Amino acid sequence: MTVPGSTSPAASPTVASGGPLRQVLAAFASGAGSLDAISRATGLSRPSVDAAVDHLVRMGRIEARELAAGCPDGGCGSCASGSDDGDAGCGADGPSRRRSGPVLVQLTLRRR
Repeated sequence: MTVPGSTSPAASPTVASGGPLRQVLAAFASGAGSLDAISRATGLSRPSVDAAVDHLVRMGRIEARELAAGCPDGGCGSCASGSDDGDAGCGADGPSRRRSGPVLVQLTLRRR
């Protein structure tokens, strides 16, 4: 794409040239700390970033490690969604070891 009245290409929001996988890897290596940050750095849509990260994990280029699952050991009173009186803020009857809802995942770029 060129800027009207110019013969040079418009500045691209992408971190690196190449396909989406290379762009996501470059943004990640440059210090992007979240999928939204990768999306902003590359100009790719969030669904495209999600798909690229999933593919890179399957390829072994990025490692995904789950950080937490289930309710906290301290019960509902120590849960971020718990209420001041110690009741569950999530609507559960009490602490559960069963995973539900979003899970926090740490992504690590594997060095070759």
